[in-house]
Amino acid sequence: MTEEKTVIEEDKSVTRFSACLLFSANALSRAITAIGDEEFGRFGMCYSHAYMLCEVVGQPGITPSELSETLYLTPSTITRLVEKLEQKHLVRRESEGKKTLIYPTAEGIDLQPEIAEAWDRVGKHYSELIGEKDICRLTQQVFKAAQALG
Repeated sequence: MTEEKTVIEEDKSVTRFSACLLFSANALSRAITAIGDEEFGRFGMCYSHAYMLCEVVGQPGITPSELSETLYLTPSTITRLVEKLEQKHLVRRESEGKKTLIYPTAEGIDLQPEIAEAWDRVGKHYSELIGEKDICRLTQQVFKAAQALG
């Protein structure tokens, strides 16, 4: 038996799929999403809504296509997120000719301090579990890989 196989057999947290990028990336995604959902769920949002609202507050009058590019989401996902934020009275859409522009409402702007605090808590949680240096390095590597893959 090889030394590598012995280590894997002794470490029950490692599965036969742990060397697979697809498996590991999805496991990481589920773990970090759970932390984000817990924080943003405190005020009835998910982290995707928070990202979008931050973009809309930072760039009033942003178009759905600009949001799609910035947030790396499909246009249909952007539409669904905008509709949810409209239902919560956090953003509003305006038509300007053929273009749709998205603006924050006063309620959306007022929610920014809570969102910023939630981002801080999420970041601290990740840093506590992974380590501050490692989380920065991991974030850079993951984003670089995401850009390279598509």
